[in-house]
Amino acid sequence: MTKQRSTSSRRSSSLAAKVMTFATAALALSSHASAANKAGTFEIVNTNSLASAMMLGVIDEDTVFILDKAENNSARLADGRPVWGSYYKLSDNSVTGTAVQTNTFCAAGATMGNGSWLVAGGNQAVGYGGASQAQNLNPYQDYDGTRAIRLLEPGSDTWIDSPSTSITQVNMLQSARWYPGIETLEDGSVIFIGGAVSGGYINRNTPTTDTLYQNGGANPTYEYFPAKTVGNLPISQFMSKTNGLNMYAHTYLMPSGKIFMQANTSAILWDHYNNIETTLPEMPGGVVRVYPASGAVAMLPLTPQNSYTPTVLFCGGSVMSDTFWGNYSGPGGNILGVTASADCSSITPEDHQGNQTPNMQYVQEETLPQGRSMGQFIHLPDGTMVIVNGANKGTAGYTNATYNTIQYQGQTVVTEGLSQDPTYVPVLYDPSKPKGQRLSNTGFQPSTIARLYHSTAVLLSDGSVMIAGSNPHQDVSLNMPTGTTPQAFNTTYEIEKWYPPYWDQPRPYPQGMPSSVLYGGNPFNITVNGTFMGDSANAKAANTKFAIIRTGFSTHAMNMGQRAVYLDYTYTVNEDASVTYMVNPLPNTIAMNRLLVPGPAYFFVTVGGVPSYGKMISVGTAALGGVVPTQYNLGSALVSLPAAVNSTKFTASISRAGSSTSEFGLGKIIGIAVAGAAVLALIALGCCLWRRKGKRNGEKAATGGAAAPWSNTRDLGSGGPEYKRVETPVGSVAGGRFAGARMDSSNTFESYRMSDQISESKDGYYDHSRSGSRAGYAPSPLAYDQYGRASAQGSYQQQGWGEYHAGDAGAYYEDNPQRYGSGGGSAGRGGGRSYDYPPEQQQHYSQQQQYSQQSQRQYYDSPRHQHSGSYSSRR
Repeated sequence: MTKQRSTSSRRSSSLAAKVMTFATAALALSSHASAANKAGTFEIVNTNSLASAMMLGVIDEDTVFILDKAENNSARLADGRPVWGSYYKLSDNSVTGTAVQTNTFCAAGATMGNGSWLVAGGNQAVGYGGASQAQNLNPYQDYDGTRAIRLLEPGSDTWIDSPSTSITQVNMLQSARWYPGIETLEDGSVIFIGGAVSGGYINRNTPTTDTLYQNGGANPTYEYFPAKTVGNLPISQFMSKTNGLNMYAHTYLMPSGKIFMQANTSAILWDHYNNIETTLPEMPGGVVRVYPASGAVAMLPLTPQNSYTPTVLFCGGSVMSDTFWGNYSGPGGNILGVTASADCSSITPEDHQGNQTPNMQYVQEETLPQGRSMGQFIHLPDGTMVIVNGANKGTAGYTNATYNTIQYQGQTVVTEGLSQDPTYVPVLYDPSKPKGQRLSNTGFQPSTIARLYHSTAVLLSDGSVMIAGSNPHQDVSLNMPTGTTPQAFNTTYEIEKWYPPYWDQPRPYPQGMPSSVLYGGNPFNITVNGTFMGDSANAKAANTKFAIIRTGFSTHAMNMGQRAVYLDYTYTVNEDASVTYMVNPLPNTIAMNRLLVPGPAYFFVTVGGVPSYGKMISVGTAALGGVVPTQYNLGSALVSLPAAVNSTKFTASISRAGSSTSEFGLGKIIGIAVAGAAVLALIALGCCLWRRKGKRNGEKAATGGAAAPWSNTRDLGSGGPEYKRVETPVGSVAGGRFAGARMDSSNTFESYRMSDQISESKDGYYDHSRSGSRAGYAPSPLAYDQYGRASAQGSYQQQGWGEYHAGDAGAYYEDNPQRYGSGGGSAGRGGGRSYDYPPEQQQHYSQQQQYSQQSQRQYYDSPRHQHSGSYSSRR
């Protein structure tokens, strides 16, 4: 009997082993098949971006720059400073750190007409925990970025980022700007609009007694780079009308030369040269789309079919009461449970010639599958647009209110972020489909990583979307507990790629792609080979798109300056199934010069729904470089293209265009389901046989251990069972920027020091923000107590010592004339630097009037010879 049982056991064991081996092989085969089918999925391509990617910008076909605020990233440069800038290489998914001198926190960015990247504005110099301090001091040795203009020239890998704060410095803003609007103009220069001086959750005090300047916190002026005005800067009254919700205003240059600008729930057409505003309809439903509501916003593709008529689409955002929106210090209540808007509405301000649309109104397109704040539109080369990132509840920003604290192992843990329920599944918008059918997420797989506040995304030259960043914290936080209510999220360094529906299809490799596309002139030829075109050559040729895509500057759920323009073409199908395309350049109109301003962009050829790899080209000029601003040549009028010539041999239809998400989703789902079912059945059979064997041998089945309540899940933070905080002590700085040995912050509403605003309510913020103490509540584990408080100034005595700790990085300011006056010395900001406030609040410095366009042009006349590469470069 014993021998028989042993033989039976061996047979069962052998059979089970064979089944498990087969199951493993089948699982590997299905995994391989799944890996080949990446369309609609995410893939982590690098686990460490070195700097958390608060900003992204495409340099060329292979390189994307990454910028972060000044914070305690663990990666270090050779000089010991944390890495706040890096470069991602598409060819091998590598990341290399680079030096950045000034604090880029909440800057704006754009490409200029000569191809230079520009990143302007930001926050003051800070230390651990985002606490402000004098410049070039430990631990970070960073410099004030509020007026900095950083430049990255074509072909260079070194940021021109001078730490000088002299107001005669060439590359400096005339006025401090934090969260400014930005737009590149038809002459290749850039305009900066509004923003905050010190920042906050929203750009206002309550009660509001000064809608323009918010008693020193807001900046309602605008300026140009290179400068076109000096001295007293002009004021945008739109900043007054939209006070509070007007940081990072949405801006789009129109065919007329006016700027469509949207903030709060209002919009205008703005003649910025003459400072004349035309009021447009209010946003339906009171949906706020700008930061911190952060809806996904983009101009729809401009095509010959729509006569290059500009339409701006808004999806998601937030609807809250005025009270809930709060002020500099933070929201007026618990917004973590407020569901974001699912509305998608569009508006067409002008026709393609620059005539204002008569009786214009917003058009309600349809609704998102779920409400979304911090969603981000990305133009794809097949003419669709995808929304990635974001959250279903709450808004952008962070704070330390009682409603986002948790108790863990005897500690009060501040989760800080003001959003919940990440939206992990992308949504595709297809403008070619009928209304009501344009939005879809069918077949798309979710990401495993929450992409919330300070997450970014940008189109890559291979047609995928790079997704990175997310840091809803004042400083780096890597070990937030998981499974909590409210949810806690870590600072994020993983870089993902999202693969659009066309990804798995064979690619066209067009010959003759241009290096530049001008405004007007003769058509050019592009050829796609017969091997790719095949029996469907006629259909594929008729279903081809020639796209110029400017990817934009990605930050805070925006891609500033992003545009997609498609060119007109005809074709001839040749005897070998190859196709020769005749492609017209851009129209030779000033309207097009404004809709797609000069500078670098990708050029894609999409055939049958499948794009080629993108080539970086120059728009409006044959080569990048040169002087900014300049007048760009408009060539001859476009020729009338001849009729297309098809073949009688290659008449098959396109078997799979690659742009149908439903087709992609169904096939993939069925394949995965069949393979998965087979694998699971085999595994189950193997397990049964092993269990049978175990029972025969008198073995006891093992019991699985219960999961720890704080066990790690990637989308909710990492760090295992113990809550830890990155060590960020706040040091003492005597005689620093704010004088009197006082060091204050970029500590904002989103920080843990914003409580002075609402000192009477136990349900609000910490009564004594520096110590973190509140009657009846535990102190914040992030709190510190270094200095005493000055007495309140002005009319805001309920705010304790008259400071506004608010916003994204925030800054310290007091309501007193010394702060913005001409007193200079340690009592003034930065030793007497001025901001553009009314005459009764300040005097303008005579040095500022020396900031002239002439001095700036000296830089642009020979940009590559006046700056040495003094910073460490990427390798």
